[in-house]
Amino acid sequence: MPNRIRTLLTSALFFAAAFVAAPTFAQTDLQRLQDAIDLTDRRIQLAQDLLAASPNQQAAAELDMAVSLQAVAKVAFAEARYAAAGKATFDARIHVDRAIALLRGLPDPGRVDGQLQRTRELLDRARDRLANCNAPMARDLLRTALDMQARAEMAYRETRYLAALQLTMSARERALRALRLCNASESLEETVAAALQRTDEVLAHAHEVVDANGSERARQLLANADSLEARAHAEADAGHLRLALRLTREAREQAVRAERLTHAGERR
Repeated sequence: MPNRIRTLLTSALFFAAAFVAAPTFAQTDLQRLQDAIDLTDRRIQLAQDLLAASPNQQAAAELDMAVSLQAVAKVAFAEARYAAAGKATFDARIHVDRAIALLRGLPDPGRVDGQLQRTRELLDRARDRLANCNAPMARDLLRTALDMQARAEMAYRETRYLAALQLTMSARERALRALRLCNASESLEETVAAALQRTDEVLAHAHEVVDANGSERARQLLANADSLEARAHAEADAGHLRLALRLTREAREQAVRAERLTHAGERR
């Protein structure tokens, strides 16, 4: 799924692949899934304790979604629908961790995921642009950036959002320095063009999902995303590149939120 969170759900997809591929389920796999469900339970309990001490409406909404998804996970596990159980419990973990981050004053996991995605895209382009660069320092910087990004992705999976944000921003800064050393930096025009194309792709996929099964809230978010993206293209055509970049990123974020809402609704 374009721009979908590639974090805790990666583990859920592992469960899906493992359970679908095997006609019988290894006891170790079942224990791992049970451990994952238990961990989500503990995270939910922590969020409930924090919320009781410091009420927060947004955190409460995230916690409600987590509790609902975790109930789905437990029913699916009891019915031996293990792939669905793994997916639901890791989705629940995303929401409960967002609630905990809000209650503890940590970076919003959604914002951190967006920054991780931006760095991934930059690193992908940097590898292509630096393929023929012979500057040793540039190559060292790119290797360091790739390593830091891998550590950032791991930190995100472990719900260490502040560490993930710091690491991915440092990775991006090193990748940009490497590009400058090889005179391979992207122009703002190229950055905006790449961002617009990426958002167009995300919107197209979101419409496939939301138009068929989306709630009113999801449809409204997607309509807002379409409007923002149209404005972004218009601003880019008018030469207002920084504004266009901000608008297209906002559009992409709303499209992803609409798609997530739809998938969450399908699992209820």
